Amino acid sequence: MLYIFYGSDDFSMHEALENLKSQVGHHDVIDANVTRGHVSAYSPQHLQAMCNTVPFLAERRMVIVDGLLSSTEGRSSKKVKGSEDGSSSWLSIAGYIPSMPPSTDLVLIDRTVRKDNALLKQLSPLGWAREFVALSGDGLNDWIQERAASMQCTISRDGVRLLSALVGGNLWTLNSEIEKLSLYCLNRTVGVEDVRLLVPFVKEMSVFNAVDAILEKRYSEALRIIDHLMECGANGTYIVIMVARQVRLLLLLKDMEFRKVPQSKIGANIGLSSGWVLNKVREQGRRYSVTALESLHRGLLETDLAMKTGRIAESAVAEFLVEVFTEVSTVHGVVRDGVARQFS
Repeated sequence: MLYIFYGSDDFSMHEALENLKSQVGHHDVIDANVTRGHVSAYSPQHLQAMCNTVPFLAERRMVIVDGLLSSTEGRSSKKVKGSEDGSSSWLSIAGYIPSMPPSTDLVLIDRTVRKDNALLKQLSPLGWAREFVALSGDGLNDWIQERAASMQCTISRDGVRLLSALVGGNLWTLNSEIEKLSLYCLNRTVGVEDVRLLVPFVKEMSVFNAVDAILEKRYSEALRIIDHLMECGANGTYIVIMVARQVRLLLLLKDMEFRKVPQSKIGANIGLSSGWVLNKVREQGRRYSVTALESLHRGLLETDLAMKTGRIAESAVAEFLVEVFTEVSTVHGVVRDGVARQFS
C-alpha cells in the first residue's frame, strides 16, 4: 500500500506514521521491518529493491522515504542517486507502484509540496494521500478540546483560548501542556488560572514558534507571537539571538550537505538529535540560498547592535526582524534549485 503524508502539521503526521508502524507486527520485529531514509540516499532502483524485500518474521514491511515529492520540484539540496535529472527519474516510480508486493507499505513523507507537484498527481490515485495542514483559530481550539477529552480532561472555553494564545499551533507543546494540566486538575475542569499557573515556561517555547514563523515567511503570525512575548516580559535581544541561531543552523546544514556529510551524521554535528526537527530545519533551508542566509545573519547582527546602542527600541524588534527578512527576500529571492555554494 502506498501512503503519502505531507504538510506543515508534523505532529499529526508523526502520529499517523506511528499508527501505521504499529500495524507492521509485534514490537520485537518492527525495527527489522521498518526502513527509513532521505531520498538523497536512494535511487529508484534501490527503493524498488527495498520494497520487494520479504518481511522478516512479520506479515508486513514498511519503507519510509523523506523528501521525495519536494525533490522533484528542483528544490532538493542534493541530487538523487543514479540520475542527473532527479525529477524525471523519480517520476518513473509511478509505474512500479501497481506491482509492489502487497506485504509492503511505502510511505512518502514531505513538508511543503506544491499543489501542481507532478509526482503527487501521478501517485495520489495509486494510494492514500493526506495533507496535514497546520491548525489555527477554531480548528486549533477544537483540537485542544478533543485532545483533552482523550486524556479524560475537560478545559473551560476561556482556558482553551488562553492555551491556544500562549502556545499557538505547536501541537507537540500543546500535547505536553494538556497532559500536564490533566494530571494537575484531576477530576475537575481546567480553568484559566490553572493554565496561567502551569504554562509559564511556554514563553520560552513560543520563541521557537516565532523563529519558525519568520523563517517560513509567515510574518503576520511572527508579529503576533513576538508582540505577545514582549508583553509577557521577553527580551528583544534574546529573540534576535534565537532567530540568528536558527539562521546559523541553516548555514551549517547547507555547508555539510555541500561537503556531502552523511545524512546520518548531520543531525549530531549541528546538535539536533530529533529526526523531525532536523527535517524541519532542512525544509526551512530550502527556502534560502547561502548568500541570502549570510545577508540575514548580517542584518540580525545589525539589529542586535542597534537595540544595544539605543538606535531602535526593543518594543519594535518584531517590525525590524520582518523588515530584515523582507529586504533579503526581495534582493535574493527564494532558492529554487537547492544549490549551495562552498563557504569561503
